[in-house]
Amino acid sequence: MINIFVEGIADEKFIKDYLSYLNISNDFKVIKTNGKDNLLDFLNIFEKNTDLEGVNLIVFDADEDFNERKQEILNFREFNNIDFELFLFPNNEDKGDLETLLENIIPEDNKNIINCWDNYENCIGKLSKNLTIPANKTKIYAYLEVLLGKTQEEKKKIKERSRDYKNKKHWNLNSDYLLNLKNFLLDNIIEKEKII
Repeated sequence: MINIFVEGIADEKFIKDYLSYLNISNDFKVIKTNGKDNLLDFLNIFEKNTDLEGVNLIVFDADEDFNERKQEILNFREFNNIDFELFLFPNNEDKGDLETLLENIIPEDNKNIINCWDNYENCIGKLSKNLTIPANKTKIYAYLEVLLGKTQEEKKKIKERSRDYKNKKHWNLNSDYLLNLKNFLLDNIIEKEKII
């Protein structure tokens, strides 16, 4: 069994859609932890899967400091003596999150929508330092609302659990920006599946 631990609903949906896009249909389970601080609650699942010679993967956000987040999770691995491989959104190198990755895989035809949002953020920032710039999740939601928000039925597709990341009009899953994630998943699912 291959367990892929992610933080939230959007991560879970994206990983499932991306694995489907890559035609990976191996025996895998995507497990939502609701954040890195809850990893300890899943220790038993890590241990059981390791005992059964399964594969454990963690795909979390790097957030504001890639190196700090990576070290924090690797310390968790060492302290609890468990086995897993780690990938941090957006690209396993830089700070950011799933939304950073999503922004980087928007098709060229839709880049102007994000440029409009960036102009909005710049404008808010100039008004006052006391104002809060909306989170990246809001930017991605707004991007999809512009494309899908015409009917109530379409509006449902904007929600994280209902998004279609395989929709070529909205996302480019063939983007070079996804190469690090693609290689991580192929190396740890396809190659290790041969061993299990």
